[in-house]
Amino acid sequence: MHKRPLLATPLTYVAVWLSACAAACGSAVATSTGPSPTKCVVTLTPPAAPVSSGGATASVGISTQPECAWSASSDAAWITGVAPSSGQGSAQLQMQIAVNPDASARQGDIVVNGERARIRQDAAPCHIEVSSSEQTIAANGGSGAFAVNAASGCPWSAQADAGWVVLTSGTTGTGIGTVNFTIASNPGTTTRTASIVVATQTVKITQQAGALPPPVCSLAVTPKEVSSPASGTSSSSITVTAAPSCTWLASSNASWISLTGATSGTGNGIVTFTIAANSGTARSGSVKIGDQTVAVSQAGTSPIPCSYSVVPQTTSVPGAGGAGGPIAVNTQAGCTWTAASNANWLSITSGASGTGNGSVAFSASPNTSTARTGTLTVAGQTVTVSQACFTTVTPSSISVAGTGSTGTSVSVGTSPGCAWSVVSNVSWISVTSGTGGVDSATVTFTVAANTGAAARTGTLTIAGLTLTVNQLPGPCTYAISPTSQSFEKSMGTGGPISVTTQPGCTWTAVSNANWITVTSGSSGTGSGNVTYAVGANTTGSDRTGTLTIARQTLTVTQNR
Repeated sequence: MHKRPLLATPLTYVAVWLSACAAACGSAVATSTGPSPTKCVVTLTPPAAPVSSGGATASVGISTQPECAWSASSDAAWITGVAPSSGQGSAQLQMQIAVNPDASARQGDIVVNGERARIRQDAAPCHIEVSSSEQTIAANGGSGAFAVNAASGCPWSAQADAGWVVLTSGTTGTGIGTVNFTIASNPGTTTRTASIVVATQTVKITQQAGALPPPVCSLAVTPKEVSSPASGTSSSSITVTAAPSCTWLASSNASWISLTGATSGTGNGIVTFTIAANSGTARSGSVKIGDQTVAVSQAGTSPIPCSYSVVPQTTSVPGAGGAGGPIAVNTQAGCTWTAASNANWLSITSGASGTGNGSVAFSASPNTSTARTGTLTVAGQTVTVSQACFTTVTPSSISVAGTGSTGTSVSVGTSPGCAWSVVSNVSWISVTSGTGGVDSATVTFTVAANTGAAARTGTLTIAGLTLTVNQLPGPCTYAISPTSQSFEKSMGTGGPISVTTQPGCTWTAVSNANWITVTSGSSGTGSGNVTYAVGANTTGSDRTGTLTIARQTLTVTQNR
């Protein structure tokens, strides 16, 4: 590069001119020692696209006049190694962007002479795991739970595929959480299974049989399948092999299959039947012998009239995206169909084609804009899929002391332009600010003091998501009435003494004098009553004794 001679700089020319002018004019002149602040404007060019969540090297361009000095720094701990950290004139800064471990995008600034260049980094992809892949429940039912592990900010939802599995809590969450469920008793005679699906993870639930099945005869049938032409058959037979003491019954489940021989027997035997001619489409039926079923199929003489229906025709997926379906396809045996997506954010994951009845599953990508709808074409039918805005509530659960709290807050993140609202589902949680809005914001709420002796749980519904508030129990307080009683010298009965306290608070009643005996209410939970007996006074003088009831003192006096 060609270097300009030292005396050829603009500042040198200015100094020479000013000196000459001062000599010629005979007056003092102030000289400039640096470039004009207005001239030294710095323009920064940040990266056009966000940096990958896995970290990378990024660069920021600096544009300014050659004589203008500058210094550069980062205002974010995850942006390091800014080089060079100072210089003069235009330059290109290099920096290292650390790995983003959270499921939320982040941003920081490179600062050069007060000017800022914004560095954006993508969120880490959500990876969700469950603590167990299978659980076994007794026949009489019960409850179970498993932990969900996910990065902070990762939303998830849980769904059971059987009505006898009821999710009691943890149907949705963000980050680390727990799914709790209950299982109804099994009335059947066989073991049954179901699944709870969390994102891409499946927890298999196995429940033992409710009762032993009744004993059955062991028998065999030959053949297991019978095929007939459309013209029918005048005689078909099934051979039955069974123990000599084993009895069995035979029956047909179709009017066009007629049993012509024995319909019952003991031990070995033969069942005969006829198949009527078929003037329509192909059909199927069966012959039942004991606990065995023989499938009967018959060809048809006319093509299959295919008709299709899908259920449901409208469905929805969360803003975070994920699995959708299944969509059931109902049609006649032998009828073929296909499934396709008409939106680039919807993808068919299974059941892209089929024959006869079947199902279709799909997935949706996360929604980074306002609520949207797309369609699938399944077996010639239109299935409409709606997707809400992508929203997060951080954190998803909060613990509060029994004395309550004020100014507790959570962050709401949502796609640009997405409206949301907040609803408290219990009377002791009051929203004080951030009751709703558009785009990301903060929700602040107040939790009243817990006057009970047990912990309690309440929820807020924020942008369609659940925030769980767990509150510790409040302190127990006790009062008794009356606090004193008097008796004559003879034996007597005292009480009832009323104990007042919060539900769940326990207490006891104890006599501190050998002539006073607690007769009922020696202990209790919540409010209650205590009675006692006073023995005859044979001491010849007045006396005083006490009972300690619910940590309070009852004074008992007796005359001589």
